[in-house]
Amino acid sequence: MIRKGRVSTGIYGLDDLMDGGFRENTINIVRGGTGVGKTTFALQYSLYGLNRGEKVIYVSFEMSQEQILRDCRDIGWKEIEDHITEGNLKVIHLFGEDLTFPSLDLQEIVKKSIPTQNPRIVVDPLTYPTFYSEKEKRKSLSTIFQELRRLGTAVIVLEEPADGNQIQESSAMPLYLADTVIYLQNLGFGEMYDRTLRITKHRGSKHGEGLFPYSIETGFGIVLRPSEKQIERVKPKTKFDDKFKEAIEKAKSMGTLGELLAARFEALRKNWTSDEDPSQILALVLDEEKRRYGKRS
Repeated sequence: MIRKGRVSTGIYGLDDLMDGGFRENTINIVRGGTGVGKTTFALQYSLYGLNRGEKVIYVSFEMSQEQILRDCRDIGWKEIEDHITEGNLKVIHLFGEDLTFPSLDLQEIVKKSIPTQNPRIVVDPLTYPTFYSEKEKRKSLSTIFQELRRLGTAVIVLEEPADGNQIQESSAMPLYLADTVIYLQNLGFGEMYDRTLRITKHRGSKHGEGLFPYSIETGFGIVLRPSEKQIERVKPKTKFDDKFKEAIEKAKSMGTLGELLAARFEALRKNWTSDEDPSQILALVLDEEKRRYGKRS
């Protein structure tokens, strides 16, 4: 079940590690080197929405519509042809060098292609180095991201630099501006942790920590294989509810400001994923707030 205000990634096993998926109207970057499955991720995200009545705008700077169709047929997603024929999926093949004013051109192209509100949007890959002069880069990229957020929920594919290890400043800029960043890696040794996924950023949401093994399966695409322990770490714990309820009642007795504090305790209760007893934290916050409240009285 998808939480209200969440957009499913379409990746098997990932939503449970991301508090239900992407937040609506956000920019979500999938980055990694060649051959890790970035385009598979983007197509899988698209297909999940298409098969549930959503619309998708797919902006490609590398593959034509026919190449996308070929890749989907190869993995077993033949229904992609029907979605194109019915107008549910719009593929836009662009060349970065042809955009005179990228921050304006790209958003206008996407806007004119949107058949409905809040579609899924894909940009594969974001070829920003060919877009901008150094001076205008951040401003232009920020403009594109803001407009894409307004139009829908976007997945943006970002190619890792060839040297791999060190992220250059220009490459890091989209990561700073994005709401979510997912890093895919393929070591190429054929072991269980050969292909790994890491959620390096998920703004305003809790998410799984560490490396999650995945495979790319014909017919299904990317399938994560997190351990039970990894999944449990993300699930809210209810065994300390009595501790939270006690703190909430104490907060409410502090008057108007106490109501605000009680609401914060309640938010923490709903998102407490640790096996550790929260009593020390709750007591610390209560003591601090009582002292501050006393000074204001």
